[in-house]
Amino acid sequence: MFKVVMLVKKEVEQNPQDTTQATSFKLVYGRTATLPVEIEVNMYSTKPIMEENFQETLLRRTYNLMKTLENKWQKAADNIQKSQEKQKKRHDNQLPRKPVEFKIGDKVLLHRTKVEKQ
Repeated sequence: MFKVVMLVKKEVEQNPQDTTQATSFKLVYGRTATLPVEIEVNMYSTKPIMEENFQETLLRRTYNLMKTLENKWQKAADNIQKSQEKQKKRHDNQLPRKPVEFKIGDKVLLHRTKVEKQ
C-alpha cells in the first residue's frame, strides 16, 4: 500500500498540468504535497515562540505565503494565456483557407442541434 501511495504522489508531483505548468496542489497551497507517511521529523521549529513574536511571525508567514501564491497564480495565468493562443493558432491553421461555396442542387448534411421529442 505504501508503495502505491508513494507512486501516485510521485506521479502527481512530477507531472504538472500542461497548461499551467504547475500542480494544482502547489497552486492552492504554495508548496508540494506531503503525505502523513512521509513525516519523520518535526518540520516546525521546536523553540518556543514568545507571545509578542508570535503575531509578528504569523503575519510575516502569511505575507510571504500570499506573495508566493500570487506569483505562482500570475505565472499560471500567463501559461494559460500562452496555451490558449497556441491552441487558437493550431485550430485556425486547420480551418479551410477559402470558404466552401455551394451550388443549387448540391447535397449537404443537415445537422439539427435540438433533438425533437417523439
